[in-house]
Amino acid sequence: MINTLSVKNLSSSSLAYVIVGTLVLLTLVLYQQTVVYLNDIWSEISVGEYAHGYLVFAISLYLIFINRHKLKKITPCPTYAALPLLLISVLIWLIATLVDVEVVQAAALLLILLTLVWSVLGHEMIKLLAFPILFLGFAVPVWFPLSPLLQSITADVVFWGARLINMPAHQEGSLIIVPGGVFSIEEACSGLRYLLAALTLGSLYAYMNYISFGARIAVVAAAAAAAILTNFLRVFIVVYLGYATEMQHPLVADHLMLGWYLFGGLMAIMLLLDVRYYKPGGLAATDMQANMVNSVAACKAGSLRYFYVSALCLLILFMGPAVIYQQNIQQTSVGSINLVLPDNTKGWSESLAIVDDWQPHYPGAIYKKSVHRVHGDNVSLFMAYYPVQKQGVEVINELNRISNAKRWKPRYAHPEVRQSARHPVLEQVLDNRQNQKRLIWYWYNVGGQVTINKYEAKVLQLKGILKAQPQAYMIAVSIDIKNDIYQARQAMADVISDIQTPLATMSVIQ
Repeated sequence: MINTLSVKNLSSSSLAYVIVGTLVLLTLVLYQQTVVYLNDIWSEISVGEYAHGYLVFAISLYLIFINRHKLKKITPCPTYAALPLLLISVLIWLIATLVDVEVVQAAALLLILLTLVWSVLGHEMIKLLAFPILFLGFAVPVWFPLSPLLQSITADVVFWGARLINMPAHQEGSLIIVPGGVFSIEEACSGLRYLLAALTLGSLYAYMNYISFGARIAVVAAAAAAAILTNFLRVFIVVYLGYATEMQHPLVADHLMLGWYLFGGLMAIMLLLDVRYYKPGGLAATDMQANMVNSVAACKAGSLRYFYVSALCLLILFMGPAVIYQQNIQQTSVGSINLVLPDNTKGWSESLAIVDDWQPHYPGAIYKKSVHRVHGDNVSLFMAYYPVQKQGVEVINELNRISNAKRWKPRYAHPEVRQSARHPVLEQVLDNRQNQKRLIWYWYNVGGQVTINKYEAKVLQLKGILKAQPQAYMIAVSIDIKNDIYQARQAMADVISDIQTPLATMSVIQ
């Protein structure tokens, strides 16, 4: 009887593993555009915050491997309960793909894999596999919103640290100004890399050595705090050395490795203290967990449930890619843009003789640029039009640029918000090598609504798709800064007021 039951459990386990393995491979094929995206960011070894992605993936597989003995004690039992979560995960991926948000696509793919395994293998199995699967989240670029926040906090902490030791320093946003020079706290200096490394290592260490959920959270929190403090200390040391040596110290120019030395040293100290005073269980904790999984009720579901659950999983998995495929084959063909100012616009005259090398970069867009003489000022209008947005060809994309940086260098790290007569606009100031300055105001129109917020633009993009209004465009207006920026802003406000009606009558030639 025991042998018969064991053979039966072994057979059902083998069937479940074959099914889940096949579905996981099929998922990676169906959602290959997201897999390719993850491969690209994991391959940026020299500059990427997520170059540790393949290492995290390997660790995840290793965690599953070391749990193999506990997994053998559990009989897989497919469940319908996880199917709604699988459907929600696929819908999240679908929406993110429709509005071209790759980060959300990657996070949704992770949830798809989790809920897929949960559906086929059941509740008891997912208790052991949840952490190894979710551990991949440290390789998914969902952490980038923390970068500007950490950047701002780092600049504030370093500035007040400098004032605390009576160092003459002045802060302007992310700039720390000392008598010897200026330090710019860029997003690359935010400490996100150290924080990700700490969260990854801290979570792995806590999982391997602690059983209590509270203790695990405490370990991860301590590691994260140490990483943030490490970056504060790194930036402060560089600023102090720059001040003390009038920017001549080697670490002022090359300070990247300093942070890793500090981070590694602090992590080693924390590890020694943890081993010395708290004595984590290590393998003993793992054995204790193994003893907790010693008797699990046999699965009462028959082989038909495997078939039903697998069929439903397959149907749900195909939904997202099928909709995207249908969306991609429905493309709109547009020839050119008719952007003509009305004849009765007083004080305006289009000029072909004015030399203007300002040119925004919006790949895949149909664009139109015109140069005008307006009340004694040279004004350039630029429009980038997208009849249908898709991945990489969209009005909101990290590859889009308001100007060619080789000719015109942006002054602001991030555009500032201004108010025009009709709606808010984004402002950028450009400088070139001839010490010329140019003021740019620009905004977006997605699905017929004006916006300057990239997140709102994605929501409007989704609404536009649902309302059969998939078009989007960007309008940028450029004016020379002759004397001071305040006069240029006033002139720009008048220009924006003049062109509202012409833009409203703009037409697209099909």
